[in-house]
Amino acid sequence: MKALIALIVAMGIAILVALALVAYGIMAGGGRGEPAGFGPRDFALPAGCEIADATLVGERLLLRLKGLAERGCQEVLIFDSESGAELGRITARPAAE
Repeated sequence: MKALIALIVAMGIAILVALALVAYGIMAGGGRGEPAGFGPRDFALPAGCEIADATLVGERLLLRLKGLAERGCQEVLIFDSESGAELGRITARPAAE
């Protein structure tokens, strides 16, 4: 009987320790769900162009440039928001007549 009571007490203590560890993991953030981020990234911005707008869509950062079309300023640049890698560019060009 004493062995059974000791086993129940030990299991109760183990459950309390496990709950304390779970609570600590939740409070500390667990290292998950937080973006790792990235350091500074450079990209080529044509001379005379400006960033007109920046929008975060899901895990993509969209930068819309403004300026003269002749200088290549009519672009939307697409970056991965976690790694900072440039995924692509969409360029507006005048239609051929």
